Amino acid sequence: MKFFNFAHYMKILFTCLGNICRSPIAEAVLRKKITENGLPWEVASNGTNRFHKGDPADSRTISVCAKNGIDIRSHIARRFKTTDFDQYDRIICMADDVYEELQQFVTQPNQLQKVEIHSFNDPWYGGAEGFDACFNAIDSFCDKMIVAS
Repeated sequence: MKFFNFAHYMKILFTCLGNICRSPIAEAVLRKKITENGLPWEVASNGTNRFHKGDPADSRTISVCAKNGIDIRSHIARRFKTTDFDQYDRIICMADDVYEELQQFVTQPNQLQKVEIHSFNDPWYGGAEGFDACFNAIDSFCDKMIVAS
């Protein structure tokens, strides 16, 4: 796992498959921590597939975020675009399969230089406990990002 020292302005993008579970949790958690720590960062999220484009976050995502004091009800899933490679300083894939799907958007060899892979279990196929575990892992990861800044 590599972390960068970005105390300066930075745009971060979390990418998962559908943008209704892992990446919206990561966006919401990091956004809260950015505000709490006064960091000059922006954060967003998206997904590599088109199946959930325009959908709200999964109800279990909304629940786990609410349980942790974060309102994510306004989240709308969006799909990754090739231009995202240029728009963001750091792109964090939420798992290896997400990185594989990201390949379909590559139009230039250097576009993957800012992409990192960090494995977070996809809670989609489980119950609330899977979302709790995912939230906790993401929360810890975001804490490490803040400390590394």
